[in-house]
Amino acid sequence: MALVAAIMVLVANGALAMSSVWQNNRVFIVFADTSDPQVEAQTSALLAHRDEIADRDMVAIAVIGDDVKTIYGEAPAGMDANALRARYQVEAGSSFTALLIGKDGGVKWREQRPADPGELFALIDTMPMRRQEMKQSSGG
Repeated sequence: MALVAAIMVLVANGALAMSSVWQNNRVFIVFADTSDPQVEAQTSALLAHRDEIADRDMVAIAVIGDDVKTIYGEAPAGMDANALRARYQVEAGSSFTALLIGKDGGVKWREQRPADPGELFALIDTMPMRRQEMKQSSGG
């Protein structure tokens, strides 16, 4: 019972940290085992498109083993790997999983492969909040 309570606290703490990110950002999360080479490929692919990521208000993080690392943007301190795994139903030691979380906190994309940045940007550009942002930035 104490273990269940401890897990619930971790999930709540991770959720609070993530909620502050969602309010202003779309969050891309990579989950992987410590030895997965797809993490480096995903990181390189994303960082090759810094301007597009910034334009879409994105933060990218990687949950590698027990560590949470920032790939791009400013993720809040104190995010817990186990809490993130629990929230997004990704088991420790499972294969590579990538998620895109919208500004509303909902999962918009989930795959067990690295994301093509162009595919992510195209998906984001169809989202109602993004369309509103584009309209406002063009003066319309």
